[in-house]
Amino acid sequence: MGFFRDISPIRAVGDLKTYWFDQQDHKWRFLLASLAATTTIFAAFFSESGFEVQWKRPEITWVTSFEPGRSDIEIAAENVANQERKEKLEAERLAREEERKAQYRRLAEQFGMDTE
Repeated sequence: MGFFRDISPIRAVGDLKTYWFDQQDHKWRFLLASLAATTTIFAAFFSESGFEVQWKRPEITWVTSFEPGRSDIEIAAENVANQERKEKLEAERLAREEERKAQYRRLAEQFGMDTE
C-alpha cells in the first residue's frame, strides 16, 4: 500500500511544471522543431494534392469469340461438342495417369519392392 500512497496526480502535475519551467532555454526551440517536423510529415501523408486518385470507369471487354446472332440450336450443338471434347481430354488425362502409375510399379518391382 505504500507504493500507491506516494502516487499523486497533483504532485505529478507539479513535477511536470517544475521540469518544464526549469532554466533550459533550448527546450522551446527543440519543441518547435519537433512540432514542425511532425506537422510536415503528417501534412505530406494526409494532403489530398499529393495522393489524390481520379476514379476511372473500368474498361469492359466483352466476349467476342461468339457470333452475336447464334440460335439456341447452334448453342446446344456447341455445348455438346465442348462436352465431348472435355470428356475426351479427361479420358486422355486418366490414361496418362494410369501409364505413369504402371511405370512406377515396374520401377518398384525392379528394385524389389512389393507393389501390392
